[in-house]
Amino acid sequence: MGAASVADNLALLDRNAPLVESARARHARVARLAEAFGLELGGPDDRVDTLPVGTRQRIEIAGALAGEPDVLILDEPTAVLSPDETAALFAALRKQADAGAAIVLITHRLAEVFSGADRLTLLARGKTVKQCLISETTAAEIGGLLIAGSGAEETEKEEREEEKIFLEGEEGREPFEGRRGDARRPGATRPSKNAARSAAGVAANNLEVRNFRAAGTPPKQELLSFSLSPGELLVLLAIDGNGADAIASAVAGLTPFTGEVRVGRAALPSSGDPLAFRAAGGAFVPADRREEGLVLDLDLAENLALPDPPGRFFLDRAAMQTHALERIVAFAVRAPSPSTRAGALSGGNQQKLVLARELARSPRLVVAVHPTRGLDLAASAAVRARLAEACAAGASVLVVTSDPDEAFDYRGGVRVVTRGALSGEVAGGTPPAALGRLMAGLGA
Repeated sequence: MGAASVADNLALLDRNAPLVESARARHARVARLAEAFGLELGGPDDRVDTLPVGTRQRIEIAGALAGEPDVLILDEPTAVLSPDETAALFAALRKQADAGAAIVLITHRLAEVFSGADRLTLLARGKTVKQCLISETTAAEIGGLLIAGSGAEETEKEEREEEKIFLEGEEGREPFEGRRGDARRPGATRPSKNAARSAAGVAANNLEVRNFRAAGTPPKQELLSFSLSPGELLVLLAIDGNGADAIASAVAGLTPFTGEVRVGRAALPSSGDPLAFRAAGGAFVPADRREEGLVLDLDLAENLALPDPPGRFFLDRAAMQTHALERIVAFAVRAPSPSTRAGALSGGNQQKLVLARELARSPRLVVAVHPTRGLDLAASAAVRARLAEACAAGASVLVVTSDPDEAFDYRGGVRVVTRGALSGEVAGGTPPAALGRLMAGLGA
């Protein structure tokens, strides 16, 4: 219940909670569960709908564990947790399993499987690939099976068939030339005009942040300054609620800030203006693709046309379909047709749809918040590849993630955000455990 407090939500989620309970008892439950499971749950009187996505998920996890259920199913529970919180959660799960509970963990993170599970069932593309005890396999074997099970070769063949069907269904259209991703093909990533202007010296940096503080952060928090040059990617690594999401939202014009933010030569209004951000060449990939990135009841063509609907007085549906076909093929979105509802797609294909829309105009700056959260290995790699292509075309990319295992997979600079403070660049190859300590403010 978004409009209710943390204490009220946890009372509702706890099946052992009495029907009538004092505010003091509800407050005590919040403190007890936070300590028992090592989770940051926010203040007991905080409204849940005002809290970050990560804190909301922690509340759901704590509520599920509170009633000591006989059967517990957790779907990607650690996607928003720090390494220390993940360790505490698995210790709590092991304790409940040893007490007789049956726990089903759905995850894409192999390290979690091999550190906390007794047995596994590996699924790929809706089919069971392997079932065994953890002691009977290795992470290397499962990783290989997972990639193989994603059917890369078969998927490419199906996508070529889908492309053929799409194009043959359009009268008067000629087949695309070139390989997938070739800049000669309509809808493919092309060299950025902004990059050409930068090369000519018109704008040295795609992003300039100076003496910056996002709205809602403590007044005594240090002011931030950083910049991104064309082709540069920076990862902001942080536990949810520590300020990285707030930095990204303010840069993208969604929330107010103090200081100065420039995208190219354009100074963005400190009051927050997403249209000014887009007009300056910005693109935004939000943390929640279902709630913020897409209109699930609209079809793919309509979602792809949201930033710039074609037509002067009426929507040009034919142009929308043409544009959608190009983007669907270029970004390998697996869907029956552009008329498919966005809500019918898998999480990975929804994220590819968001990227297909946001990268369509060769942006100067891409801000992507938790772009691979909840995606499998193959879909995550595809998202990172698209962001890398944007960099290669001259864009700058600012990524927010809470996953220390993934931070260096983007092959860009990494800086840690802790309670709103920005660290220096973290050396490549820093172990995830050391990154976790930095994220918790404990130093390496």
